[in-house]
Amino acid sequence: MTFVWLAVALAFGVAEMLTLAFYAVFIVIGGLAAAIAAQLGVPELGQVIVFCVVSIAGVLAARPSLMGYLNRNRPPETRSGAQAMIGQEVPVIDEIQAHQPGHVRVAGESWPAISADGSTIPVDSTVHVDSLRQATLVVSLVRGPAPAPTASAAPAETTPTAETTTEG
Repeated sequence: MTFVWLAVALAFGVAEMLTLAFYAVFIVIGGLAAAIAAQLGVPELGQVIVFCVVSIAGVLAARPSLMGYLNRNRPPETRSGAQAMIGQEVPVIDEIQAHQPGHVRVAGESWPAISADGSTIPVDSTVHVDSLRQATLVVSLVRGPAPAPTASAAPAETTPTAETTTEG
């Protein structure tokens, strides 16, 4: 029975080399543990129990920490396309009404957008892109439009006067 367990370990070792998922490696360790149990004279039922316990314990206990260790220096996932818009603050170019989408400008393109809370958002407001619903951005208001400049009287122009001095 030792050779059967070694064959199981070898087969799953090859499978692990092909997938690199870190599941089959624990079955390899379970197969080796069962082969050792067979060499020690443990009955076949005991060998199967050793195989199952070691394999399952490895997958449940060791794999998460092993994967965390291997992924510790991996850069964060790069989002692209429409998913990359989530989190950006963008201007409103067409009023977003309660139940009718407006438009926002993202990276030079006009995108349909709806308000996350159903409120109306006026043109020239700045919004935060919260999520993406099909091809429509879901946004929330960050700040309203800048107030229009008031018409105030222009300061009167003054002409410099020349001072003359007389010497006498």
